[in-house]
Formats: sequence, structure tokens, C-alpha cells
Amino acid sequence: MYTWLIRYYGHIIELDRKTWIKKNHIERGVVYRVEPMPPFYKGSSNKISLPPPKIPRGADASEVLLNRRSIRDFADKPLDMEILSSLLHLAFGVTRWEGGVYGYRLYPLRSFPSAGALYPVEIYVSVHMVRGMPQGLYRYIFLEHSLDPLREGYYGELLAKIALDQEHVASSAITVIITVLWARSAWKYGSRGYKYALLDAGFAGENLYIASGILGLGTCAVGAFYEEELCEVLGIDCVSEIPVLMMPVGYPLEIHGQN
Repeated sequence: MYTWLIRYYGHIIELDRKTWIKKNHIERGVVYRVEPMPPFYKGSSNKISLPPPKIPRGADASEVLLNRRSIRDFADKPLDMEILSSLLHLAFGVTRWEGGVYGYRLYPLRSFPSAGALYPVEIYVSVHMVRGMPQGLYRYIFLEHSLDPLREGYYGELLAKIALDQEHVASSAITVIITVLWARSAWKYGSRGYKYALLDAGFAGENLYIASGILGLGTCAVGAFYEEELCEVLGIDCVSEIPVLMMPVGYPLEIHGQN
């Protein structure tokens, strides 16, 4: 039934040697677009600094991977600011600075892979239960390891309704929303950047699964939601930037019970 759609999407992003070379410039065997590179992050002057992340040492990666599950039942237990900080740093933070990338003296490399290190992914956090932090919508500023306050108040129930009434989106301590800015990938990869941007969002989502497991938390990737309604809540246009995943995060109910 959907074969034509699959073929259509496959056709517009396929890599063809003749047409690709005609449309793009070749530099040292790598394709670059003619336009200047888009900004690789969105800054903010109104930010809340997060405490230094405290990364558990000696975590067994094999245990985390073998025990990975999608968690939909969360304990009524808030996160500490330190846990939130560690979670965001492990999943999405800067892990190294590289010199000379794309003409920058120093360029940030992060904990999840990205095609061409372009990082089209943006991270938003709906705070429901975090000690010392007001409820509201925030954007994670990875360069400064801080949060940009966007909207005040509790958005859990609204996000759950947008996600087709999936209640775990509301019962979690936080809900992370992963979006992509197409221009960052398209600058280098053209139409194929569409595919790479979605892959990058998936890598970021898996990183959140792993980081949650390391910290004793649980999460669940949610892909069913009304995009236009979510874009309105986030204040994005749903054209140049579009939401890809919602991921509620909290302490698993079966381990921690009710507080």
C-alpha cells in the first residue's frame, strides 16, 4: 500500500554519482554546499546554569545495554538538579573540542555521533518534577551546559494529549523533546541531509536510553504525536525545525515504588 511513498522518499534522497557531482562542489573528496555554514547552535542570553555533572564511574556498559527497556511507568519521585545535569551531559553534551573543523579554531564534538559532525539535533526539556527548578519548558544549550527557559508552568498533561494521550509523557519527571534543524545537514549533504538528520536524532535518542540506564532512570521513545501542535508549544515553525522524538524520563516505578 505504501510502496509508492517509500520509493518516492528513497528517490529524492538517493546518492547518484552523476547528479550529485553536478549539483555540488567537491573538495578533498567530500561534498560541500556553496552557501556559508549555518550556525551549529542556538545561543541564549537568558540561561540557567546547570551544576557540574557527576558521572558514575565503573558503570557496566554491557549490563546497561542488556537491561535496556522502554519504561512507561514512573515513580512519583523528582530528579535532583545534579541528576538532570548528568543526564543531559551524558546523552547530549560536549565531550571534546577539535581544532580546525569547518574553519573554527575549536569545534565541539558531542557524546552522540552526527553525519559530518554537523549536529542538526536540538534538545528541549519539559520539567515536571526536578528539585530546585521551576516547572516549564527549556532548551538545552549544549555549549554552555545550561538551560534556556522558554515557557513557565506544567506542560506534562498538554504534551501527553499531543502524544495521543500517552500518559507516561505526563507522569515522568521530565520529558525530553528531540528536534532537527534540516539546514545544518542539508548545507553539506543536500537532500540526503534529510536522512542523516533523522539518523542523528535516533543516535541522540539511543544515547538518552543509555544515559538513563547508567543513572538508574528509565525512558521511552515516543514517535506518535501531532507535530503542528507540538511545534506551537515549542515555538518553532515545523518547517525549518521539526520535532522527531518525545522521550519521558523518570525513576522506574517497579524499582522505586511510590514516594
